[in-house]
Amino acid sequence: MEFVTSLLLCHILQLPLPYLKVGYLTAPPADDPIAPHKHWERSQFILNHTELQQVNDSESAPVKANALVEKAKRFIKVDVADIVSVSTCSDLTLPPGAGLCINTTYGPVFLVADTWESLDGWLDAICLVYTIFARGKTDVLAGIITG
Repeated sequence: MEFVTSLLLCHILQLPLPYLKVGYLTAPPADDPIAPHKHWERSQFILNHTELQQVNDSESAPVKANALVEKAKRFIKVDVADIVSVSTCSDLTLPPGAGLCINTTYGPVFLVADTWESLDGWLDAICLVYTIFARGKTDVLAGIITG
């Protein structure tokens, strides 16, 4: 039992706390999920105990007082509670790379990882979070990652 506990602690210490996974995925614009490849952008995503979310890089950028305000950019966010299934996908309509399909109660969300190895990490992390959610143990996971 001590070995299992120390093994789990070792893995927890390697997490990018307070997140379970942080990394890059290529995503379509949030307001146009079927946009042409040239409009998809590689951006940072974070996964915690409740959601997978695209990071808003513009929040840290200073705003000029007299600057014209552009239409607010929307970002992709998938709540764990809305996930129906997660799978790999190979589709010619997706940009090059390793395809990820997250089926939600609101419809599919398609993302693309740089490599199949990277995609495996995302799949494992999302499936782990969903399994913990489905078993009603989200509060335990939240306690672990938020310290």
